[in-house]
Amino acid sequence: MFEATGDGIHILDYPNPNVDTLLVLPNDRLVKQLKDLWLHWWDLMEVQQCLESINPKNTDVINRALAQNAIITFYKCFGTNKSRDNSLDRKKILAGYPPEAKDVFEYYRNLRNKFIAHDESRLSQSLVAAVLASTKEYPFDDIICSVSVAEMFAGKENQEGLKSFYRLTLVALQWVEKKMDELSDLLKEQYKDKRMSDFQGLEPLRLSVPTKDQMYEKRD
Repeated sequence: MFEATGDGIHILDYPNPNVDTLLVLPNDRLVKQLKDLWLHWWDLMEVQQCLESINPKNTDVINRALAQNAIITFYKCFGTNKSRDNSLDRKKILAGYPPEAKDVFEYYRNLRNKFIAHDESRLSQSLVAAVLASTKEYPFDDIICSVSVAEMFAGKENQEGLKSFYRLTLVALQWVEKKMDELSDLLKEQYKDKRMSDFQGLEPLRLSVPTKDQMYEKRD
């Protein structure tokens, strides 16, 4: 556990009472991979929590919002990302799993790309029609407009279908956590025999909140 202290970070309940300094490690390949994996882990944990919060007692709007947020957030980990050089790889994560796992991945990715994040499919349709009194010489009476949108996440059957996506999320989480442990061990091995002088020049770890002008700048 951590707490922010001014612009610094303090470790809570750390087992070694002699620890008093946090330094930022150079942003080399291993460190960048580990940082990206932690961000993936954070996103996947949100996906898991959203899916676990879907409940028949919720309104359809709440369940739809939870499901759509879960799907958007999940595929953020797999798509091109300017600040995460190490996107997750479906082939690596699903290696050894039956073809059905890939089918689930592709189904929800298409749902994300064609229906949720973008509007390209026939799952949503806008209709405009003329109302006529066909027995009259001038039959036109009015125009009616309607929207028809498939309800993908309401009802027991649709929510049961999301269980396959939930299992996919757990598989991705398990893979990410395993890789995080592996990279952490490699970094520990790399730094464990270094002397205090080897850490000279490294900056203290600080937490900073971006200003309004910095909010959308590319992250290092």
